[in-house]
Amino acid sequence: MSRRLYVGLACALLGAGAALLWWTLRGPTTSPPPHDSINGLQDTATVGWTNRHTATIEADGASDALTALGYLHGMTRAWTLTVWRHTALGTLSATFGDALIPIDRHARRLGFAHHARRAYRRLAPATQERLDAYARGLSAALQSDRVRQREPFLYFELTPDRWAPWHALAIERLVAWTGTRPVAQAAAAPALSPFRTADRHLRRWLHLHGRSRSVAWAARSPNDTTQTALFARHVLGTTADPVIQEVVLRRPDTPPATVASIPGTPLFPTGRAGAHRWTYLLHSTARLDTVHVDSAQAQVRHERIAPAQGDEQLVEIQQYGPRARIGTIGADSVWALEWPGLRPQTDLPRWLATAGLGTRQGPAPPDFHLTEGNGLRIDSASVWSVQGQPPIVQRGPASILVGRSGWASHQADALQAQVQSPLFTPGQWSASDSSTWAAALLPALVPDLAPLDGADSTAVDARSYLRNWDAVYDPASIGAVVFEEWMRAYQRETGRLPSPTDSTLFATRHRTFHRAVDSLTRRFGPDVRRWRWERAAPDRRYFPVWAADSLVAQDLSGMSTTQFAPLDRPGRGHASSLSGGPSRVAPPPLGPAPTHWDGWMRGATGDLTVRRLRFTPSVFFARSLLSREPPAPVSVPDASVEQTTTLMPAED
Repeated sequence: MSRRLYVGLACALLGAGAALLWWTLRGPTTSPPPHDSINGLQDTATVGWTNRHTATIEADGASDALTALGYLHGMTRAWTLTVWRHTALGTLSATFGDALIPIDRHARRLGFAHHARRAYRRLAPATQERLDAYARGLSAALQSDRVRQREPFLYFELTPDRWAPWHALAIERLVAWTGTRPVAQAAAAPALSPFRTADRHLRRWLHLHGRSRSVAWAARSPNDTTQTALFARHVLGTTADPVIQEVVLRRPDTPPATVASIPGTPLFPTGRAGAHRWTYLLHSTARLDTVHVDSAQAQVRHERIAPAQGDEQLVEIQQYGPRARIGTIGADSVWALEWPGLRPQTDLPRWLATAGLGTRQGPAPPDFHLTEGNGLRIDSASVWSVQGQPPIVQRGPASILVGRSGWASHQADALQAQVQSPLFTPGQWSASDSSTWAAALLPALVPDLAPLDGADSTAVDARSYLRNWDAVYDPASIGAVVFEEWMRAYQRETGRLPSPTDSTLFATRHRTFHRAVDSLTRRFGPDVRRWRWERAAPDRRYFPVWAADSLVAQDLSGMSTTQFAPLDRPGRGHASSLSGGPSRVAPPPLGPAPTHWDGWMRGATGDLTVRRLRFTPSVFFARSLLSREPPAPVSVPDASVEQTTTLMPAED
């Protein structure tokens, strides 16, 4: 009798386990539906969802394609664009708590929503129609039960509102603003302190920063001049949420377009339309100045912030033409911000024309306004051209690189060395962790460490690792940590970095090396074997909202420390290497920015291949199965479609 009982219990446990496993792995009920209807859709359109988190869209016209794109963004990036919209509209405190009022006030003063509405009203009717079509698709996705039943919305009891067409222009402004350079701590006057503090909070809330480290390059095969590769890296800060959505757009009688799109707005920083390829670095310029003003000439408006709890707050915004007041100095002098987003203008016509979705015909595309339009473009004859006026333009015999950071020149040197190799493999080049900057300095600096008089065993071991280092910033590298800390100590003492030709500062190099060893010993202990690059420069990424426990009124401990806990990966690469990466010598103003999106197109007919980390917290065992290696490349047009959604016009 007891044997039968044990067998029965075992079978019951196995059945319960199998049922639990099936329920866990069967896939979320929030996946896209096979059919959906949308008001205003002119004809049937199809969205294909691939096994590599890319998508395809098939539609008859540009408007329907944009409706499908909005639907795609709403289904794949609903939480991201919802948070972005609340941030851009200055309504975070109404949803997440009173502690976010300073960010709301900052967004109102930057005029994301105010100037987006004005810009929409000034669009040509045909362009407004394109934006209306995009908003229709996005609203359809946001109002579906499949989106509203997802964990973040249920957790906050949040029902996303319909997407107004001008919301896309507010998101466009938010993206442009995060592409400006933050106000430096050292350069900020006391009157600028509130503005600087609020701006840092906004960027840290979104975890979007470091855009100045973005880079683009093109290279030509030495064996086949028609083989021209275009590469783009968009640096996206420390966000763990996926940002860029790749999609293939197919329409009858029109060459297919493969684009990288930004959720919430029809913005395409990288892509291909027919034989033309492009990439733009999404940098925007903001300038702070002291100006003399006549207060009687100020354009004043007031906006109300209505937090979830507490009293409404009135925000006063003063603007003097293209400038907004952000700090008072005296009776007739103020700190003023000049930024293109403070005007009723948009880059939307340019983005639509670039992707072949615009209304304007002719050889001259519309101008950029919010962003500088710096980047690269390759025409049908495989000839590249520099777009805009990038601060760094480095040309080689068979390559060109554009960027903003001082490290871009070292990346250009590495690119020129790679182009000389017999194999034309831009995907492999862009993953190289080798630094030409470190390789040039090592032979000149290491001989200075030969004496090391009175050095302890830790310093001797550190010198040994440095001597044997190959200038590659791989995760296990110890020499990379020693070298980086040495250069950091040298820079702190002298205000600059050494050069390979400078041999007059032997004592300084010797002294700063000892300081570097002492610093690393305090940080990691005396065992030099533990001084690994993956520990010295960790790759930590955060889920927006969930990482802001101190700002959000609701208790997030149940998920912010488990499912949405920060994502830790081994650090690798360097700002001077083609793979990009951190640098302790010159970090970005808001710290490391490990999140980046890489994409490249090879040859006149080669399509977009991307490499980006895609992590879905809701997937069973997602953290346990996350690889420590760099993400594998994904060919956007070759990804297998696993599911389709047919979008149909809604019946009257």
